[in-house]
Amino acid sequence: MLVVAAWAMGHSSPPTLFLTATIMNTPAFSEQDELEPRPDRRWGWYFLVGLGAAMLGGLMFLAWLGTPRSSTWAGKPLPELDLQPLLGTDRPLGKADLQGKVAVLHFWGTWCPPCRLEFPEFVAEFAPLSDHGDLMVVSVSCSPGPEYDLDELREKTQEFLAPYQFPYPTYCDPTAMTRQQLALIAPGGSFGYPTTLIVDRQGTIVHAITGYREGEMHRLAQRVEAMLD
Repeated sequence: MLVVAAWAMGHSSPPTLFLTATIMNTPAFSEQDELEPRPDRRWGWYFLVGLGAAMLGGLMFLAWLGTPRSSTWAGKPLPELDLQPLLGTDRPLGKADLQGKVAVLHFWGTWCPPCRLEFPEFVAEFAPLSDHGDLMVVSVSCSPGPEYDLDELREKTQEFLAPYQFPYPTYCDPTAMTRQQLALIAPGGSFGYPTTLIVDRQGTIVHAITGYREGEMHRLAQRVEAMLD
């Protein structure tokens, strides 16, 4: 028996995906087979089918990672935040710190390929707005899981940011409490990367997007500028 490629992922991490190819070698037996054994050519065929299914699943997964998805977060109040300083600040950040301001919250990770693609556009669009007193841009560098070495996260984040003129402080979510709170109001009850939220002065999420598409940051920046006018 041969089992080819299987993975399962929960909802909003990528859609549940579970691909298997199981080959059972159970040919009919005859006296001729006993005298003159013949190779079962179905092995090669089944293997190719299983391999093709696994490759298709992989392509679906990569497509999911790179596909932005607007969410039904819009119109919901921003939950409590528990963000800790990582770079450029020594003060933690809570929801009350955003009161009366337009806020952009950007959750990303150095380990995340779509995040790495999107970040230069994020900097290019929002760095020019850094002098606007009514705007808060909150960059949150995330680890794949809730528990990690903060020194290592800081080092990797600093190394990644080095080529950019990034004027905003960077935070972390060491207990994953903020992401868990956001997942509770997200479609499917889970959280993906990169995720960008736009929050109005009343603390309501007016737009949210998960995933990367070229040019999307420009559209978000235009929306933010309209809110600041």
